[in-house]
Amino acid sequence: MKIQFEIKEKLPEIIAEVRHSDKWQTTVVEKTHGLERVTIKDPNYDSEACIEIWEHEIHVRTAWSNYTYRVFKRGDSCWCEYIGAYRGLLEQTLLPTLTPKMNILDSVVIESSLTGNKKETLRTYSSENLKLKNFRRDNFKEEYNRTSLQDHPTIVYDEYIKEGMPMPSPYDDK
Repeated sequence: MKIQFEIKEKLPEIIAEVRHSDKWQTTVVEKTHGLERVTIKDPNYDSEACIEIWEHEIHVRTAWSNYTYRVFKRGDSCWCEYIGAYRGLLEQTLLPTLTPKMNILDSVVIESSLTGNKKETLRTYSSENLKLKNFRRDNFKEEYNRTSLQDHPTIVYDEYIKEGMPMPSPYDDK
């Protein structure tokens, strides 16, 4: 799935958080003209994410799943482009703060294996994704039992969505 959405944070704030956060340990891997490559490591788990910091954008490749986030400036706004599985959207612990400016369910899914290049809102996409999940569960019980229970995210998860409510932080203690 590929989706873009405007975020509340500004690029300098995000870069500062990547470089100096209490949530992780930052290590500079490479620094060349115009590019700084860093890794951020979770102090509690054997997990790290790779981040490339450019002048006008950053790229985050998540720890185990290799989902990517591209944070960039568009005019006076800051945007995020996510490429990865629906269940992974904004779910990573090793991710700088990215707060969607509008209800993320109104963001357009640009492309996906489910809808192809047909542009749908995340709300529609999640509904179709849930139908597909339920179809698999009902018709392929044996195979479904072997799939991950983490088939859907906990934050943008269809059954937990409360319209107009802010999304909880992935860092909150549970």
